[in-house]
Amino acid sequence: MVVALGSIIGLVLVPLNTTLALVVGIICVVIAIVLAVLYSPVLEVSDGRFTLGRARIEVALLGDPEVLREEEWKNTIGQDFEPLAHHCVRGWVSSGIRVEILDEADPTTAWVASSRRPDDLALAVRTAQQSA
Repeated sequence: MVVALGSIIGLVLVPLNTTLALVVGIICVVIAIVLAVLYSPVLEVSDGRFTLGRARIEVALLGDPEVLREEEWKNTIGQDFEPLAHHCVRGWVSSGIRVEILDEADPTTAWVASSRRPDDLALAVRTAQQSA
């Protein structure tokens, strides 16, 4: 997708100048790849915190993570969508986790995150909760 975007920008310039189109296309592909890497959300569990993109929460404030696959995952991000939950979802990933927020002062009901390895992510959250 990122490469296609940069290539399309270069392709638009072909009628003007082929060399210019090639140079601009290559530069746009490189810029798009760098931006995609810099702005991709990171899911991390460390130092007693669960980080989901730019959001962070102490694992002590989280319930037990629920691993979701295929139909459960589609329902969670589709018909059972929670507007008050914090979502970090990639459309091409068909699995993830849902972790309930236990803090009554927090208006967010849960964190929902897509992951290619939801079992590992859930295990990391559980391990950090036991350590905390």
